[in-house]
Amino acid sequence: MIKICIRPDNAKGFLNLKRVINALNIVHSTPGGFYLKSDFSRTYSPKDKAHLESSHRSLHNFEIRIIKAFEDRIVKTVPTTIFNQGKKETITVTFLDITLQELKNCHLIQEYRNVHNRSKHYFSENGRIDSWIPEQKMTQFLSKQTDILTFSPGQVQDYMKYGFKKIKATVSKKRTIRHDNQDYYVTIGADLFSRHKSTSVKISRFRDKLYIFEPGKMGVLLGEALACKPFEGSPDITDTNVPPDELTRIIHFLEQHSMIIDRPALIEFYHRGIDLKQIKTIYMQNQHRYDTYMKKMRQPIQQKEKALFNAFALDCHKSMYPGHVAQYAFHGDVT
Repeated sequence: MIKICIRPDNAKGFLNLKRVINALNIVHSTPGGFYLKSDFSRTYSPKDKAHLESSHRSLHNFEIRIIKAFEDRIVKTVPTTIFNQGKKETITVTFLDITLQELKNCHLIQEYRNVHNRSKHYFSENGRIDSWIPEQKMTQFLSKQTDILTFSPGQVQDYMKYGFKKIKATVSKKRTIRHDNQDYYVTIGADLFSRHKSTSVKISRFRDKLYIFEPGKMGVLLGEALACKPFEGSPDITDTNVPPDELTRIIHFLEQHSMIIDRPALIEFYHRGIDLKQIKTIYMQNQHRYDTYMKKMRQPIQQKEKALFNAFALDCHKSMYPGHVAQYAFHGDVT
């Protein structure tokens, strides 16, 4: 097994790495795998993180370059007060109207990466000043390795869910979460939560779903919850490429076929074992009837799309539990 030592900073954002490191070790610390050994720097101890501090300063200079490059996209500047080691400081926060994808596509990030990796970085160890160049150090290290670990994008995409801000929440006995005046139903990992008492967790919101974590500092991802109703307006986060889970793909498929979905009902089918393949099969088998049903029904379009989902739900129930199922109702409701 390969041991990889890492020394993150003790700032709040870096402390979130404890969760990811724990999750990675659970999955990959097997024979032939690797183990991440973290050694977090002590608070207010710059000698513990000389390399990090140097990189951090150069990153702030890089932020200034970004602001200058996108001067025409400045929305506003706001004076803000921060506390640095107990001392009050006033800084200026600049708001830019750009997306992460636009920033990723511009030349600045690659330029910064090249300068950082090919330049000398100075540090002091045991009273002696020395320097290192990341690109050379990495090349030397890799040249001596016989077993090199490689990762595909698919192997690491799921860990992006750890990167959002986390707050306290409670999963109820009914396996629901109330957050920001919205009800969420646990869709993934529901069996991990008790039906007899509520469970304390940490959550992160991403668009219309919540990622649910163990409450401890090293707590791993337990599951996901979906909002009872879709959000109106633009989502808070648009540039993060988190792969959709199966239920999200099911919702997308049904919405593409002009259905307004009763999410709690769909979640119930999902918990009972229905999957995307079955959903598509049921739809294709009954598509002609749905088309006829929609043509005969004299209702506003929104009511028709709700009724279409109800008709589809009846067919799902019939497929999962063979027996008598009521016929479609042409006045807009399904009885």
